[in-house]
Amino acid sequence: MKYAAEKAVIAIAAIMGFGIIGISLISMYNDFVNGKDLPYLLIDFLFFSFGTVLAGGSLRLYKRLVMLSVVTESAFEDVIYARLRPVLEEIAYGTAEVNEVKTRIVNLEKKLEKMEEELVRPVEISVPSPESIVLRKTAFYMRTVVVAMFFFGAYLFLLNYNLPYEPYLYTLLYILWWFFVTKEFNLFHRIEAWVVLGIPVLLVPAGTIILRATIGLVPLMGLIFLTVVLYAYLYYLYAKTLSVEEVEKVSTNGYRRENFLYAKTKETCRKLVEWFRGL
Repeated sequence: MKYAAEKAVIAIAAIMGFGIIGISLISMYNDFVNGKDLPYLLIDFLFFSFGTVLAGGSLRLYKRLVMLSVVTESAFEDVIYARLRPVLEEIAYGTAEVNEVKTRIVNLEKKLEKMEEELVRPVEISVPSPESIVLRKTAFYMRTVVVAMFFFGAYLFLLNYNLPYEPYLYTLLYILWWFFVTKEFNLFHRIEAWVVLGIPVLLVPAGTIILRATIGLVPLMGLIFLTVVLYAYLYYLYAKTLSVEEVEKVSTNGYRRENFLYAKTKETCRKLVEWFRGL
């Protein structure tokens, strides 16, 4: 399906935009009925505006994508295919000659396969098909929308209600995105992922207490929202880098990863045994 991934992203963005609009309207109604202050209504209005822009922009982008698809199809049939037809005919004619070479290569490959069975093979990396890539991306985007909706709901709940141990509850917003990204890229065995988790765990509780005493609750909530979004985006980029690094190790060296805690524990025990032997 042409432009399947792009259409899926546009559809997810539109659903997310309409969802934000609905959540902001409900929150705005609750704030208005409960007689909340003007800053609460302004925050709800900002979310409503963001959802409107996201939904409207998605619909407009979908319209342009449909127009682009029609234009490219007509251009291919009228211009590109007409010019490539002689070249394609020459390629088809040369295929018969290539088949003779192919039979010799097949015989050579059989001999090489027998030799490769005696060698240690690295981990085989299967190349996914384009259809599976589209389905995988679509599933990832759908899971991202679900986590984002849960995040917005939790954020608005913390915004409207005063709860005990709020600094630690704010930390859960960061941990939510950390767990989602780490689970998607399967990085629980990497020490870098746990270092990234330690950043909000160490800084957010103390930072929120200090900032709430200095700038107030409403600016603090806005700052938390911006930092959570920035934290999730930067960690997503870093997780992609770590994932590509592991794929390169597996494809070139046959590297098989093992659990980080198990590897470190084994190394520590080995060092302790060597130290006792040296006494």
